[in-house]
Amino acid sequence: MPRLSLYKPYKSNDYNFMDRSILEQFLIGGTSIHVHKYLGPESDQSNTDPTEPNYSSGLQKDFLTGDEINPEGLVDETNIQDLLFMENRDRKYDPDIFELRGVYNVSDNDFDLTQFGLFLTNDTLFITFHINDMVQKLGRRLMPGDVIELPHLRDELLLSTDRDAVNKFYVVQDAARGSEGFSQTWYPHIWRIKVAPLTDTQEYKDILGQAGDPDSLKNKISSYQTELNISNAIVAGAEEADPNGLPLADHLFGVDDESPKAYDHGEVLATGDQFPVSPNDGTFFIRNDFNPNRLFVFRGSRWQRLYDNITDKTWSDKTYNAGSFINNNATSVVDDKEIPERQALSTVLSPSKKKGLDSDF
Repeated sequence: MPRLSLYKPYKSNDYNFMDRSILEQFLIGGTSIHVHKYLGPESDQSNTDPTEPNYSSGLQKDFLTGDEINPEGLVDETNIQDLLFMENRDRKYDPDIFELRGVYNVSDNDFDLTQFGLFLTNDTLFITFHINDMVQKLGRRLMPGDVIELPHLRDELLLSTDRDAVNKFYVVQDAARGSEGFSQTWYPHIWRIKVAPLTDTQEYKDILGQAGDPDSLKNKISSYQTELNISNAIVAGAEEADPNGLPLADHLFGVDDESPKAYDHGEVLATGDQFPVSPNDGTFFIRNDFNPNRLFVFRGSRWQRLYDNITDKTWSDKTYNAGSFINNNATSVVDDKEIPERQALSTVLSPSKKKGLDSDF
């Protein structure tokens, strides 16, 4: 009589029976998960930078052996867009969406008040899938870079009537065989992934779409426009509260607003076109040969600039080094078309170029 053993050097009928039973558990008790399959980096046909190879050309060579690499010009998940920074900034995703069944533990998203500001915790999920079912439908196992969406987390009770309800999107960060997925035959049946919420970044523009499209997913889930409106409102509030950029010293005692030399130090400061010969540490001095007049303080072995007596500029012009350039609302006429002079850098510079390495920067 042969010795009994559940382990076999091959996947026997015992493995197939357990695998079907485990798959049935996922099909009955799992939730539907939509998968946006990562296909590889976008290939730039015009790029000649060796650190950003053009895989689709089929002309790559091994720098050590001189052999041709990928002569068929295939672009897949194993290609790296930028060999210098080891990153894939422009990612291509399958236009078809795959549906899998997954299981995970639902937890509450609590606010963490022990840190600066408010932080949501427990927003990282660990989801398990059936390996053979996943490979049969997807063609491979889930990997970092894939994007999933959970339809059952769709929020349809939004307070804003002008916003559409969208599914919850996550990005796969890590993937491995789950320890709970090994059966008595010592073969794995479950694939476990770690996911984090999707962010509005360049890597996922193939899924999010363009910002100018009102029907794109980017405009529905991104907080970029809201944050920009908040920033503009803060600047507008600062300009209204202090339009000329003067110190708000009305609540301070002993401040003479009529005297240009009585700064917030409660004393009349020395002025001139040359610094004192032997100043003490902490000595204040106004240089009247600067336009506008400039206040300095002597600290250690040098004079440090503190304040410029600017009264004819707005809060933005005084705060920003290039205020007139940043807040440029003027327009120019080019080829009978009115074009705003202030434009976003993304419309002028290619985001795929590396700062400090290209001649355009």
